[in-house]
Amino acid sequence: MTDEQVILKNTYIKYISPVPDIQDKKNESSWKSGFIAFTNKRILLIPEKNNQPAEKEAISLDFSQITDVDRKIDLWKKIMGTAKILPIHHIANNKEVISLISTSDENATLFKKVLFVLLTAGSPVEFVCPFSQGGKILLDKQPIKGVAHIKKNLIVLVSEWLGKTNQEIIDIEKLDDFQKGEPNGSGQGRSSLKLTYIKDNVLISTLITSENKITIFLDKYIKIFRGVTDEELQIKLTEQQFMLLQMMYSSDIDAQMAQEMLGVSGDELDKIVRILVQENLLKVSGSEEVELTEKGTKYIVGQMKKNIGGV
Repeated sequence: MTDEQVILKNTYIKYISPVPDIQDKKNESSWKSGFIAFTNKRILLIPEKNNQPAEKEAISLDFSQITDVDRKIDLWKKIMGTAKILPIHHIANNKEVISLISTSDENATLFKKVLFVLLTAGSPVEFVCPFSQGGKILLDKQPIKGVAHIKKNLIVLVSEWLGKTNQEIIDIEKLDDFQKGEPNGSGQGRSSLKLTYIKDNVLISTLITSENKITIFLDKYIKIFRGVTDEELQIKLTEQQFMLLQMMYSSDIDAQMAQEMLGVSGDELDKIVRILVQENLLKVSGSEEVELTEKGTKYIVGQMKKNIGGV
C-alpha cells in the first residue's frame, strides 16, 4: 500500500477471523496463535509458524472496512480466564462480520487507543464552537466543515477559511461532560458528540457531527482515556438509591439518620442497600458496616460533577 507506515508491530495474540457464529461452542477450538500489527491503513493478523510470524499469510483488516471496535457482544461462554477478548466489527463480502482478538487487558487497552487514533485521523467532521456558552445554546452559530485528529489527551478540530487554518483544541482531561447523540436514519448515518469544558473562564460546549462510526470512535477514546466504563454509564438508580450514595459520600450517617432523611422504613432501607451492594456500589465490611466501594465513589462523584456542570 502507498505510504503505509508500521505503527505497532507483531505483538503476540490469539485470534479468530472471522467468527462464523459467536454463540457456537466449537469456536473454542478455532483460536489461532499469532501476532497483531498496526499500520496507518490496516490491522494485520499474522499466524505463527515455527515461533515466527508468517507475514505472507496475514489477514488484513483495512480501516475503511472497520465499523466498530469493542462493541459489547455475547460470546459462547466466558473464556480464557483473565484474558481480554477484543471484538473488531468489519465488512467482508458486503456484510458485517466479527474478528476476535484475545490478549491481556493492558494490551487490549493499548490496541483500542491506537486504533481510535488511527481510525479518526483526518476524518471529515462538521463542528459548532461554541455550541453553547454559559449554559445557553447559541442558535445563530453555523457548523464549520473540517477534520478531526486525536493527539494523546487532545481532540483537535481543524478548519480552513480563506486560506487560513483554524484549530479548536479540546483537552480530554479537562472535559466537564461528553454526550454521544443517536444516529439519524440507519445505524450507519450521522451522529453528534457534544463536549463541554471551560474556555476563557466560561463553560462552553462544542458540537461535533460526523459519520456515526467516527463519533463512536471519538466517544470511546474519551471513555478509555478518562477510565470510564460502559458498565458505569449504564447504572440506573432510583432517586432514593442515588440520595443514599450521595449522603454516604458527603457525611458520616447511621441507619437511623438514613431512614429519616430518605423517609423509609428499616426494611425499605435494607432493600435499597441490598440493590446497591449487588451493583457493587456499596459493600458490607467485616464489622457489618456499609461502605461505598471504589466504583460507588467514582460514580457518585461523576454524577455530582455532572449535575453541577449543567449543559
